[in-house]
Amino acid sequence: MATIGYMRVSTHQQKFDSQQRALEQYGVDVIYKEYESGRKKSRSELNKALAHLKSGDTLVIFKLDRLSRGTKQLLTLLEEFDRKNIHFVSIQNNIDTTTPMGRFFFTVMGAFAEMEAELIRERVIAGLTAAKENGQQLGRPPRTKEVEKALKLYCSSNLSVPEIAKKCNISVPTVYNHIRKHNLLNKPKELVSNTSKHGS
Repeated sequence: MATIGYMRVSTHQQKFDSQQRALEQYGVDVIYKEYESGRKKSRSELNKALAHLKSGDTLVIFKLDRLSRGTKQLLTLLEEFDRKNIHFVSIQNNIDTTTPMGRFFFTVMGAFAEMEAELIRERVIAGLTAAKENGQQLGRPPRTKEVEKALKLYCSSNLSVPEIAKKCNISVPTVYNHIRKHNLLNKPKELVSNTSKHGS
C-alpha cells in the first residue's frame, strides 16, 4: 500500500519547507509538488497524485487548504476517496480516515454537503415559485422576430423548413410548432402567400 504526499504553494516565490518536513516525517513514499492556486479545479500535479492512488493507498497533505480552498471541491475529493477506498490524512488538522475519529469527520462533512445541496434546491424552487406567482415568464425569452421572419419565409418562399430554421437561427421543431399554431401546415403555399399579401 502506497503513501502519497501532496503539497501546494500558490507561487514560485513561496517555499515548501514546513509542508515537506511534515510529509517526510510522516513517511510518505513519494511527494507531488504543485505551484498553483488552490481555487483552480484542475491542477496537473494533483491530477498525477490522484491517478497514482489505488484502493488501500493513503493521500497525505499538510493542511486541508493545500488540497482545496473551496468546501465543495474538498467534499467532492473526499467522496471520491471514500468510494475508491483511499485513506486520507491531513496532518495539521489531525484528520486520518483510517481512525474512528477520522471516519466521523468524513461522515459529518458528508452530512453538511448533503444539507447544503438540499438548501440550494429549496432556494431554487422557492425562487421559481415566487417568480411564477409574480407573473414572470420562466425559461428562455420568446424569439418573436425570428419566428415572424420564419413564418413569412414559409408563406412566401420555396425554402424548406430546415432551410428556414437555419436562416432564422431557430430550431426546426420551433418553426413547425409555430406553423401548426397558425394553422399553416396543410395550406397550399400559394394560398398562404396570397392570404399573407391580402392581410398585410
